[in-house]
Amino acid sequence: MIHFVIPFYNNETGLAENAGAIKAFLAKELPGEFEIVLCDDGSTDGSLAAARNLERSHPDVRVVGYAANRGRGYAVRFAASSCSGGQLIFSDLDLSRTTDLKHILDMKDRLKDVPVVVGSRFLRASTTRRIWRRDMIGRAHRFFVRLFFPGLKIKDPDAGFKGFDLNWLQKMGRASLMDRWSWDLEILVIARANGLPIAEIPIDWNERHSAYASSVKIIRDGWEEFRGMFRIRQSLRKGRYGL
Repeated sequence: MIHFVIPFYNNETGLAENAGAIKAFLAKELPGEFEIVLCDDGSTDGSLAAARNLERSHPDVRVVGYAANRGRGYAVRFAASSCSGGQLIFSDLDLSRTTDLKHILDMKDRLKDVPVVVGSRFLRASTTRRIWRRDMIGRAHRFFVRLFFPGLKIKDPDAGFKGFDLNWLQKMGRASLMDRWSWDLEILVIARANGLPIAEIPIDWNERHSAYASSVKIIRDGWEEFRGMFRIRQSLRKGRYGL
């Protein structure tokens, strides 16, 4: 079973179309082998109602969530706690617009051998088109990740497309201290700290399309990620990430 988790926050306009595209792909390629878990990260618009409409129409769609906005990391952990067995893959809502959904199958196959798989935009075989401001912040972020966590050796730690063996993710989630964007880095640091193998697979990525939308605020979230790096490094040094 694949639990495909999609966190959402105030995405009323595009939720049905984007989640529907992922659902249609999985229904075609993996019939009976998946569920889509839409996790409401405290939306204040009509997103939850749109998600509930999908849930009522499709038995393989399930909605979970909570009232206050907590961040992507918290949303994935929360959704994972409601799942049982198999693999969990999560992505941003607009995955079908930014990459070829066939990469879901690549990730599924790789998860047969390793407990953590990262969809990487920066491997040699990847093709990436980014918004320049996000690219600038991303380059700085990856530089400091290499500086502060030289043993991590992951080219794209903050990619919004990752897969996990569910049992391992639930264990790592209990050790996790971060809720927002820094969670992506933290969960990989936890995996490395406990000797878990991590694989990266190349993906094509294009966020420079007309319908691109993101809840990311460049300055605010960039600063939050840098602060998060220091907290993760401190927690690692204090031995807080043992499973």
